Amino acid sequence: MNLLWFLPVFSFLYMSAWFLVSLKVKRYDVIDVAWGPAFVIIALMAIYFRESSLDARSLWLLLLIFLWAARLLWHTFKRNLRQEDDWRYHRWHEKDGACRYSICTFVQVFLLQAALLMIISLPLAYSLRLITLNLFDINYFALALAFLGLALEAVADWQRTAFLNKVENKDRLMTRGLWRFSRHPNYLGEIIFWWGIYFLVWGAPKSWMLIISPLTITYVLLFVSGLPTEKKYQGRADFLEYKRKTSPLLLWPPKK
Repeated sequence: MNLLWFLPVFSFLYMSAWFLVSLKVKRYDVIDVAWGPAFVIIALMAIYFRESSLDARSLWLLLLIFLWAARLLWHTFKRNLRQEDDWRYHRWHEKDGACRYSICTFVQVFLLQAALLMIISLPLAYSLRLITLNLFDINYFALALAFLGLALEAVADWQRTAFLNKVENKDRLMTRGLWRFSRHPNYLGEIIFWWGIYFLVWGAPKSWMLIISPLTITYVLLFVSGLPTEKKYQGRADFLEYKRKTSPLLLWPPKK
């Protein structure tokens, strides 16, 4: 299997299929549910075409991706069941929105996600398809990093979900637990996880080029679809106070 054609072709076809699903169910946020399973499919396809037996590095990669994807799928599915279409996608179809037609959403949302899927999955596909290499020091550090990121995501999302499930907390900000020390501990966990995946592949031939994967997810969460989601709280006095006291990303003691 040639990754140079497989990843772009699969990413395009996969996200195109989910675009058709979104038209059927009239919800564009189905793409959030589709995100995790895409990486599992890529991992399984890479293994299917792998010419050598699985080594320890490959088994760890598989375990981490399966755990990450299963948690994300469960979380996004439950979240989408209890809320309307995500405001980030819905706003483009408002009267003054920048994207009032389905084809525009296909390009701005689904094709963009296809490109991100192709880039972010590169270390996973490259290592599982082509590499057999013993683990060494930095790879053990990478395992710790990836599991830490996964744990941060899981705990942060669990805390926020439990908080929002209480009727008395409707429309209130989550400022407890990990959210007391960071406004986005879930995104911090996601960034840490993908840097862990990158360093787990480190040491393979030309693996330095795969740094585009964690750099991309870091940029997206910092400047595109992560921290910028705070815009929906602008103008709220409670959020302005929370923002003043709380670190935007890194876990840090709140200001007084």
